[in-house]
Amino acid sequence: MLRTLPLLLLGLIMSSCAEKQSCDALFFNGIVHTMDDSASVVEAFAVRDGRIVAAGNNEDVLSQWTSPRVVDLKEQQVFPGFIDAHAHLFGLGEETVILQLLGTGSPDAVAELVSARAKESPAGTWIRGRGWDQNDWIRKEFPGKGILDAVSAGHPVFLSRVDGHAAWVNSRALELSGITRDTPDPEGGRILRGSDGEPTGVLLDQAIELVRSNIPRATVQEMSAAYMSAVQRCLASGMTGMHDMGLTATGIEAIRSLIARNEFPFHVVGYIDDEDPNTWESLLKTGRQTVGSQQLILAGLKLYADGALGSRGAWLLEDYADDPGNRGIPIQSEAIIRAQADRALRAGLQVCVHAIGDAAVRRTLDAYEAALTGAPAAMYPLRIEHAQVIDIDDMPRFAALGVVPSMQPTHCTSDMYWAEARLGSRRVQSAYAWASLIKTGAYIPGGSDFPVERPEPIAGIYAAAFRMDAKGRPSSQEDIAAHFQIDPDVPLLPARWSNGWFGEQRMSREDAVRAFTIWAARAAGLDRDRGSMEPGKWADFVILSEDLLTVPQTRFLDTRVIATWVAGREAYSSGS
Repeated sequence: MLRTLPLLLLGLIMSSCAEKQSCDALFFNGIVHTMDDSASVVEAFAVRDGRIVAAGNNEDVLSQWTSPRVVDLKEQQVFPGFIDAHAHLFGLGEETVILQLLGTGSPDAVAELVSARAKESPAGTWIRGRGWDQNDWIRKEFPGKGILDAVSAGHPVFLSRVDGHAAWVNSRALELSGITRDTPDPEGGRILRGSDGEPTGVLLDQAIELVRSNIPRATVQEMSAAYMSAVQRCLASGMTGMHDMGLTATGIEAIRSLIARNEFPFHVVGYIDDEDPNTWESLLKTGRQTVGSQQLILAGLKLYADGALGSRGAWLLEDYADDPGNRGIPIQSEAIIRAQADRALRAGLQVCVHAIGDAAVRRTLDAYEAALTGAPAAMYPLRIEHAQVIDIDDMPRFAALGVVPSMQPTHCTSDMYWAEARLGSRRVQSAYAWASLIKTGAYIPGGSDFPVERPEPIAGIYAAAFRMDAKGRPSSQEDIAAHFQIDPDVPLLPARWSNGWFGEQRMSREDAVRAFTIWAARAAGLDRDRGSMEPGKWADFVILSEDLLTVPQTRFLDTRVIATWVAGREAYSSGS
């Protein structure tokens, strides 16, 4: 029995006149999950000029609307188009040209890929890659430059860690960048050094820029090609839009050019990279900008308060449990965050601050609170990106301040194997604390941080709802004991593995879907335009093989994307 909210019928223009109204497309005979406030389900909807103009049951919609295009949904499952609230579109697109290091099981495996690329590349050209993770190796230690030097003669090498907050480079890259034992650590970064004081070849956070600044930048044409490739992958995953964390002037120009050529069937909310201050200053003068049919919205600024947990750069209130004396790397100061938040609020813009550790989260909340006290009421919410480790005293502050914790569920299921080793048995219980935040009144937009994680929203919804990885781990005490790095002095309590990893922090299935639909839209102040299947909103939707709210967990990740529609036009079809 379909639950139809009466308010949806207000989208139908009811009159005694028998003449039907015209629209561009009619869809009927579907199981359409609107994801409105009541999670109502309807059968049919009408689309005109790219937006939904009516939604309700088959009889009401078909009796009052006419169209040259009528689509029988054949009782398939329809959801609002998925929105990734934190990702990097160019990073996904450039995967076709750089080395893919995800899943490499050792430094030697990485070196083999570098060696093969070096043999086919002209001398002197940069070899780039991304995705290595020392936590996946038998020896969970950072690698050194020597292993790269042995296979890359004549080539500078730059390999980003999976999280993008560490880089592994060879001696040639260090030489070209002028990095020696005498080079000081930059503010907000660290050059790892051996016992002899020489750089090891691993750079953390802001130190990465010492090398990256010497790599030739992508052109507008190269970025356009990467964006087109990335958009096609996103559409195939059921995504109709995303929030791009770190746009540059060149990236904006590339997307504008695609929109002008009518080659961008996608919605991007862009936040300016803090390494591009001129573009940010320009946006402060104009305020929020919209390009095309909301295909690109320039909405704010991306800042960094710390690094990443996997590379021990996340800034913590206490030492790392597995690295005494190290509390991570603070990057931007509270004064900078406060000043930029104040400027953004006055210009009707947003600030999104990367903050993973509990110290970074607290610094950002303090800065936001000060800015909100002195500035006009926020037109759009201030955001904290990742918010992975939160001190219990800071949990209620998000809802109280109206600050959005933008989180990535698959970060949890990727990190859970070693998170307790980093944080200890007590602190880990307030990590990835979705349920605790929701109980305080906060809402959590969901993202993937692709290309750090894979871009598929269905995988993110699964992780949020079950707190398990694709292998179904953890499912037992034995799973935890065999595969997880845990505190040996703490008993294997069921809280660690019952109903997923610290399963009491799971989202409900409905909330998990909302995280990638209406909550993601709300985080950008766009919930009047997208995020649910209601009259007045863009006709962005995805047709799925399964109902995400009821499909058994064992079949959840087998759910297929049958088609993706953007602004009332089919942008992807599986051919099924």
